[in-house]
Amino acid sequence: MPWYRLEYTKKDTARFLSHRELMTTLQRAMKRASFPLTYSRGHHPRPKLSYGPPLGVGVAGLREYMDLELDREISTLEYLQFLNDQLPPGIIAQNLVKLDPGEAGLGKFINCACYRIEAGSCIPTISWEQLFNKLEEEYPNLTDGLLKWCVDLAGGYLEVLMEVGQKGVSLRTLLEALNKGIGTSVLLPVMVTRTGLYQLENGLLIDPLKKYTHLLEEK
Repeated sequence: MPWYRLEYTKKDTARFLSHRELMTTLQRAMKRASFPLTYSRGHHPRPKLSYGPPLGVGVAGLREYMDLELDREISTLEYLQFLNDQLPPGIIAQNLVKLDPGEAGLGKFINCACYRIEAGSCIPTISWEQLFNKLEEEYPNLTDGLLKWCVDLAGGYLEVLMEVGQKGVSLRTLLEALNKGIGTSVLLPVMVTRTGLYQLENGLLIDPLKKYTHLLEEK
């Protein structure tokens, strides 16, 4: 049976959906769009779907992914339009591609994620290296799993590239630490966007559709 990979956006009011609510929304939209989904066997058949790392409630995602197994091949452009006709505001299907046989699933492929944290005028004047060093005293191993970070002073935001599933620091812990370090409570999840999911291999960042490849520079 063919597998397909969907790239979609979750933003605006849809960012407040939980991961479970998002899964239900996508599945129902696919059923209404007449996707020939493949189902598991047993007393409670379920469509064979797999998702990328879940987003926290209130966090937007610009390029999120899910894999789906279908009973037959489809016209990706046609079904992409069918799906968008059924999706609620804030969720937009952007790309749908057929996977090559044996291609790694999302769980094995994705190992890092990029987040944009908007801080506005609260961007600190000291260097982020100094800030992180200061925060390390209260949050040990804070920078473990942070592969890269950069600051846009004009735009008022911080971008961080973090390992997915690593044991160092979670996004929630990072936000809490930054709130204390900057001395503000404005870094709320509603001001955080996951801008991309990637595989980091041999210094290269590769997105799940293999459309964009970036060289990871030193932080």
